Amino acid sequence: MKRATPVMLALCGLGAAVVLTASSAFASTLMTETFSYANGGLVAGSGGNWTTHSGTGTDIQVVSGHAAGDMTNAPDDNRTFAAQGATAKTFACFTVNIPSVVGTPSTNYFLHFKDTGTINFAARVFVVPSGTTFTFGLSTSTSSPTATWPTALNYGQTYVVAIDYDAAAGTSDLWVNPADETSPKITGAVGTTGFLISALAMRESATITPAGSVLWKYNVDDVAVGTTFNDACAGQPTGTNSSTWGRVKILYR
Repeated sequence: MKRATPVMLALCGLGAAVVLTASSAFASTLMTETFSYANGGLVAGSGGNWTTHSGTGTDIQVVSGHAAGDMTNAPDDNRTFAAQGATAKTFACFTVNIPSVVGTPSTNYFLHFKDTGTINFAARVFVVPSGTTFTFGLSTSTSSPTATWPTALNYGQTYVVAIDYDAAAGTSDLWVNPADETSPKITGAVGTTGFLISALAMRESATITPAGSVLWKYNVDDVAVGTTFNDACAGQPTGTNSSTWGRVKILYR
């Protein structure tokens, strides 16, 4: 076996650098958010990263490094990223914890994609009653869920949730604690196509549906948006970051 010469070693090092550079170039994470702001209102404390696009009153709060929303309030906040095209597919991954409530939770959505306006919302994520607890619901572009996660979930437990919106097909998907993109998912009914997605939004709403149900709170953290499932979910405890490629992507994000 030939010994590696200094030239060979140099070339190997150059090759590794090229691979890492190429990995960096192909990464397409559009936005990450860990809510590393001082406790208080999200918009006021985020240094301009988040803005309110609807509602007035008590804002979504930053509490110990996560976003805490309360459905008894009204402001809806968003953080923008590079606008995606009319045929693009956009993914988001985040953690969410729904604290326990007394009664049946009101069906309401708390997170979604949007364009530059205040009407075109995509891949809305709902809390929906399920037995004595809740589950997550999804709609592509309507204000009511058209698909629900098939099993009841636990109050006070943190879940990794992934969503996507396919602007060409007018569809959306939702995963709960996925290992990768092939994990079980639900798909919203076909909705509006062509939204130019450019922001991720979190919502508060005092709407109670149906009558007799109760409003609830949510805690969201570790948000990422990307043009592929892996780019959005690389920082989450899923199969996407157990590989060398996942770790390289995290290093170069």
